[in-house]
Amino acid sequence: MRKEEEKKISVKGIRGVGALLAATALVWAAPVLGQAPKHATASPATSTAPSGFAQASNIDLSITGSSSARRPLAIPMTIAPLLTELQTKAVDPFYTTLSDDLAGSGVFVVADPALYPKGMRPPQSREEGDAWKATSAQFLLDTHLSPDGGNVVVEALLWDLSTLKPILSKKYSGETRAVRRIAHTLASDLVRQFTGKPGPFLTKLAFSSDRDERRVKEIYTMDFDGENQRRITSSRTLSLAPDWSPDGTKLVYQSYEKDTPGLWLIGKDGTDKRPIPVPTQLNASPSFSPDGRTIAFCGSVRGNTEIFTVQTDGSSLKRLTENAAIDSTPRWSPNGRELAFTSNRQGTPQIFIMDLEGANVRRVTLAGNWNDEAAFSPDGGRLAFACRNEGDFQICVMDLSSGRTMQISSGPGAHEGPTWSPDGSKIAWEVQHGSSTQIAVGNANGSGTARIVTSSGNNYSPSWVKTLE
Repeated sequence: MRKEEEKKISVKGIRGVGALLAATALVWAAPVLGQAPKHATASPATSTAPSGFAQASNIDLSITGSSSARRPLAIPMTIAPLLTELQTKAVDPFYTTLSDDLAGSGVFVVADPALYPKGMRPPQSREEGDAWKATSAQFLLDTHLSPDGGNVVVEALLWDLSTLKPILSKKYSGETRAVRRIAHTLASDLVRQFTGKPGPFLTKLAFSSDRDERRVKEIYTMDFDGENQRRITSSRTLSLAPDWSPDGTKLVYQSYEKDTPGLWLIGKDGTDKRPIPVPTQLNASPSFSPDGRTIAFCGSVRGNTEIFTVQTDGSSLKRLTENAAIDSTPRWSPNGRELAFTSNRQGTPQIFIMDLEGANVRRVTLAGNWNDEAAFSPDGGRLAFACRNEGDFQICVMDLSSGRTMQISSGPGAHEGPTWSPDGSKIAWEVQHGSSTQIAVGNANGSGTARIVTSSGNNYSPSWVKTLE
């Protein structure tokens, strides 16, 4: 790796290949917590050429995916009694959450509410159905919300405007404060109606944030849309790079709680925290195996960074790579038989895949001068990763069977650390723009616009829970 490239990498949660070089200096030069560098990736000078892989001839570049399969849907305002408190506490948050979920799902395209006809709910005649279809909608979602003591009841009917018949009928009840969860549940049921599997709306992400104290990072969890953010560590040090267990009950992460980078486990609610004892140094980028029994990570042996696996109790340590290059950022395939990782063994950092014996190593990224932080899709057929040819890093997705790659992020700033939703429909990542780093969520096919879901402090290294509710 060239010297100028090494200097452009900082801790990044000690995820990427060059970061481990900086981490070595960090341990010796900055034993005091307050001297640790910022978590950030300094970008190269902005180029006037397009970023990404526009000049590569062996991959297919697309900034936005196709939306031809999306179902046109009208979502008129939820009908409810005219009570100010009910509107504020229940109707508005329910309708906003439901609309945002469905509009961003990649399954539906929401018709313009300005074109909705007055009344005609439900559509009683062909003329009324055609009035709704004139908005470009093929389906109409009619929702009603009513108070029931301290609870609310939500009824939903999904109408096929071609046949004027309901194709889905649902009823939900719960506390008023749970209306967002009811909206997520309805959205998930609607996605299941058309795709056969629920959407990601009831899932959670974990991430690292410095919002509490300068030069301190703690682990947080939140809903997929950024709501209900909750801190689960209180280490008052650098806690970085969380990864969920397959059952969603705990997290593994990297922490400086014992001065040098170590591996830790913690329950999703912040309980049962314990270290994973390993003899290696600069331990980073932990990743749970699909069966939840093993952790893959990168560690340093006599100054050389390699890939290891270890049981969650610290037993059965196994070294998988032995190379003079820097090998980092291991991530499991869903079948548990392979690991993707980053290495500069052929020059610039690129993504490789190997089996669990460390054999059958092959390079999978062939374009761009820096590819890092690979993540397998839940079905194992695609890789998301941070990609760079010129300018800042972006997020790319590769189809492993064909090698076709598309860039799904756009805009200024460094886009890094992708993680898949458990249904494979969305990807979350961190984006650094100026002095702010936040977490974005976008559709995995590149359609629509990615949404920033954090705002307080700087937020890094998102990890999506691997199970659907």
